Amino acid sequence: MNRTLNQAAQVLGIRETALRVWLRDQGHLNKDGTLAAKHVGAGKLFMEPRVTQPKQLGHRKHYAVLMVTERGIDWLAAQMGIEIKEIPQKDTAA
Repeated sequence: MNRTLNQAAQVLGIRETALRVWLRDQGHLNKDGTLAAKHVGAGKLFMEPRVTQPKQLGHRKHYAVLMVTERGIDWLAAQMGIEIKEIPQKDTAA
């Protein structure tokens, strides 16, 4: 089950901004918030492409969302020294 970064932060018991700062400081994210090349295809973190069409723009806008896999949650917890006592269901996280 894949989670957004906000949902992953909730499982880890920290704020999303703190998780993003830690990921950048460790070199897992680029300055623009995209996934560092070393993690592409590793199965822990990935960028999910999405599309929206705001009425005021009149055309589609493409963007990507950083997602965390279940293996990624365990990996992040180990890297950050966080013990996860209970993993909430995806729908209740965030």
